[in-house]
Amino acid sequence: MTRVLLISTYEQGHQPLGVAAPAAALTAAGHHARAIDLAVESVSAEQLRALATDADLIGISTPMHTAARLGIRIARTLETFSENIVFYGLAANSLRDLGLGRAISGDTDLQLVALANGEEAAVVPIFDRESRLVPLRSILPPIDQYARYRDAEGSAHLAGYVEATRGCAHRCTHCPLTPIYAGRLRLNGAETVLADIDQQVAAGAEHITFGDPDFFNAPQLAMNLLRESSARHPHLSFDATIKVEHLMEHQALLPEMSALGVSFITSAFESVDDHLLEVLDKGHMASDLDLALELAERAGIAIRPTWLPFTPWTSAEDYLALLRFVETRQLIEVTPPVQLGLRLLIPSDSPLVAPMDALGSLVDYDQDGLTWNWRHKDERMDRLQSRIARLAEQGGTFATIKSVACDALDADPWPDTPAPHVHRPGLTEDWFC
Repeated sequence: MTRVLLISTYEQGHQPLGVAAPAAALTAAGHHARAIDLAVESVSAEQLRALATDADLIGISTPMHTAARLGIRIARTLETFSENIVFYGLAANSLRDLGLGRAISGDTDLQLVALANGEEAAVVPIFDRESRLVPLRSILPPIDQYARYRDAEGSAHLAGYVEATRGCAHRCTHCPLTPIYAGRLRLNGAETVLADIDQQVAAGAEHITFGDPDFFNAPQLAMNLLRESSARHPHLSFDATIKVEHLMEHQALLPEMSALGVSFITSAFESVDDHLLEVLDKGHMASDLDLALELAERAGIAIRPTWLPFTPWTSAEDYLALLRFVETRQLIEVTPPVQLGLRLLIPSDSPLVAPMDALGSLVDYDQDGLTWNWRHKDERMDRLQSRIARLAEQGGTFATIKSVACDALDADPWPDTPAPHVHRPGLTEDWFC
């Protein structure tokens, strides 16, 4: 039996599936899994080293860029145990050459089991077709330690989190899934997902997030899961992430989704510039955004768009047009200020490295930051991004950001658009990667 310590640093405010899923696989294989979630648990460096001393294998979950950067800090705290450390998850490849431990990506549950069995780590991502086991959540802090769901009346509810699939059928060029999965999609198994929902409802969850990169990568599975989980737990509400193109393609399903309890959908609008949307290979155009909003509103589902406002292709006019879109479509309340200051991340394996190099934007690779540094041909855009990011950290409002942007880009502010306060459902922790 191998003693495995699984460490999560951050998983967007929810109980980390990136620990619960491999813990189930490891336990089923006869190993002992212990978990720490540093997002909600206070553990000193001394305590962490003591726990590492008692482990034969230390897995650091890196499902996204933020988690990977935090994972570097943990690995450096545990540098004397580097031979036992393995980074695993979507962002693990970026950590492979740091000398802090091994790295595995793709479908990592069975890879971790293989390591616990004494086998060698795979050099390339591995993708299995096996359905996952029901995640082992009992080794994690209870769900009342995590972000809550706030309904349309403003009441808070305990929230759970599941994923119906792994990978993604699409290849958006800025997405961290693309270099790893390259359009591959794996299903986790309907009964497994439903059993996971059941156990989280038993733990008090009144809302479930379907955290798939795109819930409509497998629309039949998605609807069957909603129908069955709604039948089992009629009080449940849900949210999901769905691409703009899928909202249009499967618009006939939206009213039923609403009737089954889906209260909001996160959708990657990204930009109002068609050229950038083409560069990102998003599969939609700026003119489609209004239709997506209309379809969701007609079905009684709130849309929470996400944006990528600062890229080498984003002009001053593009950024101002984005702000104007957010304001005139009354999206200010569902657009956290941090979204308006986001800067394109370029990991070492990003498909955008080559086109950005051709554009003359790349500067150098920041190994600790796990991204290429780049500059905009319009220096005002880089200065503005830094300023808006600081404003967001300081609690700046949309009105302040609009004023600063217009001033920095020598633009006349457009008249404010009156907007009645309407609370839209969402989670208490803002989306961030």
